[in-house]
Amino acid sequence: MAIIVQCSCGKKFKAKDSLAGKRVRCPGCQNPVTVGSEDGPRKGKSGPASSGFDPQEALARYEAAQKKKQETAAEEAARQEEKNKLIASYDQLVGKKKKKDQKKDELAESKPKKATVVVKAADAGGTVLANPLVKYLIIAGLLAAGAFGSVKLVQFIVNYTSQEVVAQQRIPETQIRELDKEVRTAALRGDAVEAQKQLDKIIEIYPDFPTKRKRDYDDLVRVIERAKSKGD
Repeated sequence: MAIIVQCSCGKKFKAKDSLAGKRVRCPGCQNPVTVGSEDGPRKGKSGPASSGFDPQEALARYEAAQKKKQETAAEEAARQEEKNKLIASYDQLVGKKKKKDQKKDELAESKPKKATVVVKAADAGGTVLANPLVKYLIIAGLLAAGAFGSVKLVQFIVNYTSQEVVAQQRIPETQIRELDKEVRTAALRGDAVEAQKQLDKIIEIYPDFPTKRKRDYDDLVRVIERAKSKGD
């Protein structure tokens, strides 16, 4: 019949009758437990034997302590390694080099950059523009330049318009229309000479007629050519 043994850690297990009075290891905590006799108490009792010092129990405790110490050291080393990786990643991101005397677990300090000539000039310009008097002078200059430019633009438009009006007034439109009619009438009669004569008069009073009114000029030339072909 098996003996039921209960360890102080709460684990219950069965032991053979032949192990009664002997110490076995608990399958849960691995600590030595005394197996009770069949007629005696069935609950085992962990800890040192009442008869004196137990080498197996002492060895087991030593091994458990060493194992726990190794696990703690491994965990600490893993945490330190992870911390070092984070520090190295931070230094790489910010572009900082580690100082020679800097400790391994210290973050690199950010060194202020030296101001360049462009930065200094920008700062000086910002200081000057921040002066209210300078702002008023700049605004006044822009307004004056805009007013001057507006006056010049108006003068240019007025002069150009006046020249166009004068040029239009100088063109004898009525006389040109009458001569155009005479050219066509002479061409219908088949008198190409008279038609060419009237066209020459148009060019005489308006020299730019062949270029400025090229369509009308080409039309009259075709009319005269048809009159010449009829006469031939």
